[in-house]
Amino acid sequence: MNKKQKILLTMLELVVKQGVHGTSMSQLSRVTGLARSTIHYYFKNKQEIIEEIYKMIRMDFDSVFNQIDREQSTEAIFKNYWENLYQYYVSNPLAFEFHEFIARPPVISQELIDETKNYYIKHTEYFWKEVKGGDLKDINIALLVQLAINTVVAAVSLKINGTLEMHKQQLNDAMNAAWDLVRKHEV
Repeated sequence: MNKKQKILLTMLELVVKQGVHGTSMSQLSRVTGLARSTIHYYFKNKQEIIEEIYKMIRMDFDSVFNQIDREQSTEAIFKNYWENLYQYYVSNPLAFEFHEFIARPPVISQELIDETKNYYIKHTEYFWKEVKGGDLKDINIALLVQLAINTVVAAVSLKINGTLEMHKQQLNDAMNAAWDLVRKHEV
């Protein structure tokens, strides 16, 4: 791991455990074993490090969707997307905690949030295409995407907090419930 990665990962761990305001640059220097001047070589200040972490996590979301074979049925694509996002978060609990509790205004500027929306374009395009195709509910696209993602967040929270084991059947139950929530039902 290079010095820049070490700074980012250490800051991620510190801000998740202690909060943004509870983490200082001097503490980051002490924990990484790097001089403050070395840290400042890579980043101007703490805010720039936090913004870089945010961008890094947003880019990871893009890779979640890239792993899916889009030639499958709408349901299969949705469930693969759901499970990939779940696995990403469970495998990266610090990224999950950062995204859930830190990655929002005022810590992250609305400008940066807007700037990084391009990492979600494929996700939104998928949902929009399936709404137009009649497979997903015809509701506001932002709401539809958020409903899907929040079911993943709930499952990950249960797993990380130790409330549920989230074994295969529980994962399938959660995915099926999420699918039922977003799919267009026959009348």
